Amino acid sequence: MSNTLRLRPTSASILAFLCLTLLLVEAHEQVHALATRLLCGGWAGRVFDNVLPYPGCSARRLALVDIAAPLFSYACLGLGAALLGRADRRTQSFGFALLFASLPLGRVLPQVVTVFVAGSTADEYSFVHRLAGDALGRGVTGTVAVAIALAFTMPPLLFAWRRLPSAQRPLLFAGFCGLPLLFVIVWLIVGMNGLLAHGVLASLGTAAWPGLVRVHTAVVAVAFLLLCRRLSDLVPAGGPVLPRPFFRPSPESAA
Repeated sequence: MSNTLRLRPTSASILAFLCLTLLLVEAHEQVHALATRLLCGGWAGRVFDNVLPYPGCSARRLALVDIAAPLFSYACLGLGAALLGRADRRTQSFGFALLFASLPLGRVLPQVVTVFVAGSTADEYSFVHRLAGDALGRGVTGTVAVAIALAFTMPPLLFAWRRLPSAQRPLLFAGFCGLPLLFVIVWLIVGMNGLLAHGVLASLGTAAWPGLVRVHTAVVAVAFLLLCRRLSDLVPAGGPVLPRPFFRPSPESAA
């Protein structure tokens, strides 16, 4: 028996995976919104991929708002890896989908951009910058942000990398890392934010939760509920797969 993951994506499983990706992006922004409400005392305006800083909130509180949502995404990454290490193929399929739908590349790449592009920002970068202030330059702040992102994303990603069949490993890994992020950029950041800027469904919501965001989230959630069982198609039946835990007990605790 092998620890290699036998991955066979279908059109339905990919569609379910993309719905999960969109839901996790919205959940990420909801964590920002709720943290803003709890720490700053009010609801901030937002778009599909960003919650604006709440006016008058202290830098320390905004730093906590900045890091709250990334911690949620990192938790999803870790949970996905843990489920990927189980023996049941349905659990493995959901774990694989959860890991990559958390957009690990979307956590690392924006931090790299902040190092080289003046005026750019990202959650982890903003967290470090709000805590350090002007004591650290952009390059150092961005480097620390990159280190934070890599520390949380690399262990789950390396675990997933080792589970993929060697012949397909580069293609599958690059595809599931890069294509979901590209999809989010095109669909949400360009497409949906463009509609939002033109006031589509503005009367159905508020600045803190625009009507278009509400309707979009509801439609995607329904689609995911209808398709979620097809996520199991990512790892089709075809022979036993040994579990390989992501979180392994130490020899002392095992004894």
